[in-house]
Amino acid sequence: MVDTSERVTVRIPQELLEKLKQIQDAKEVGTISDTIRAGLEQYVELNLPPQNIRKVVVELSRQDNNRLEEFVREGNSVSVDDAVRSAVREYIRTRLEQLGPATRSHRREGEAVTAGGPPPP
Repeated sequence: MVDTSERVTVRIPQELLEKLKQIQDAKEVGTISDTIRAGLEQYVELNLPPQNIRKVVVELSRQDNNRLEEFVREGNSVSVDDAVRSAVREYIRTRLEQLGPATRSHRREGEAVTAGGPPPP
């Protein structure tokens, strides 16, 4: 495979560079360029996901995040992302069961169900 990358030069504040170096050390990434490249890949994925996938960003309290990470460390899930996806699927399944078959049958395929009440008109 031929590497056809482009060199791009950017200026970033010293404070941001220090944070990137902390990430590099914590994740044991080879170079700061690799760290920045990984961050850019995540940024692109978040902002340009495949058309059949919708990304949702959820801000969690430090306590909830720590609980999720512990859940993963204990082997209950392969990743925090996977644990959150599983929780959302289970929540939706439970809510649909609560709504009952009559409510579901009146909804068009692909129509959203809100978490706090009846489906939108």
